[in-house]
Amino acid sequence: MSNGEDKVFRWGILGTGGIAQAFATDLSHLPDHAVAAVGSRTLSAAQTFSESYAGSVAYGSYQELVASDVDAIYIATPHTFHAEHALLALHAGKPVLCEKPFTINAGQARSVVDLARSKGLPLLEAIWTRFLPHIHLMQEIIARGDLGEILTVSADHGQYLPREKAARLWEPALGGGALLDLGIYSITLAHLVLGAPEKIISDVTKTDEGVDLQTSMIFHYQSGAQAILTCTMANRTAITATIAGSKARLELDSSFYAPTSMRLVTRDGDVTEYPNTYIGHGLREEAIEFARMVRAGEIESPLMPHSRSIEIMEIMDSVRREHGVIYPGE
Repeated sequence: MSNGEDKVFRWGILGTGGIAQAFATDLSHLPDHAVAAVGSRTLSAAQTFSESYAGSVAYGSYQELVASDVDAIYIATPHTFHAEHALLALHAGKPVLCEKPFTINAGQARSVVDLARSKGLPLLEAIWTRFLPHIHLMQEIIARGDLGEILTVSADHGQYLPREKAARLWEPALGGGALLDLGIYSITLAHLVLGAPEKIISDVTKTDEGVDLQTSMIFHYQSGAQAILTCTMANRTAITATIAGSKARLELDSSFYAPTSMRLVTRDGDVTEYPNTYIGHGLREEAIEFARMVRAGEIESPLMPHSRSIEIMEIMDSVRREHGVIYPGE
């Protein structure tokens, strides 16, 4: 395994869908990261993917991929396969960066974390928002006390994703619905600012297939703070977020979960602008942090510890189950 920081970090990509392509493309901004291998259920799909990345090897099975000589496995398959494929890679002794949502439910998340810890292997949920520069800046602003006491967080994430455009999101067998794909970003932001809620009030509009078309949530915290969070795949919303405190509010522009601009607005109306200067998609920031973990011999990241991934899964579990959104096998 390549542990020296002067060496190229060699990625094995498990899955060849859109998010895998976006991740691999964003790695091109990093001179010390490379797509070394690609695994798919068919060799032809892996070969088509690998053609874009010089020197990468195509494998027609996930088992072959995790057995190959790579530094880590990036899991980019549909939600319902995350736990299975993470366990496969960990059993093969490979560090794992797993796409969000970490797994389909908290029970699966705990099983993956337990195996990684027992083997002493690095494991990280690839919730890319958590690693972006504007989110780091947001946390610095909060830590300085510029907002004062924070009592309100609001975030919406709505995309127009009809069945003919995003069939996977309408399938219970593939972990469909707005919450796990879109709502996780709003929840992650609230969790970063306020932590785990004391109480959750929610409402869900379900599709005929039984997944959530639209979900609204109010998180209540012991401090009296509230987070008002929404997600929908029925229409495109503003996809903005606001963190409001006693001194000022921070407005995150669309799309708040991706590299974006934001502004600080004080109670008196003074405005400080923070423009978006980021180049690229933004998925490479999670790769940078994960490579740092592997090279440092850390099994979890202080930016996204295992406990946070599990807590966020628990929140989504509770919302889904209250409204009867249950996936096969649960």
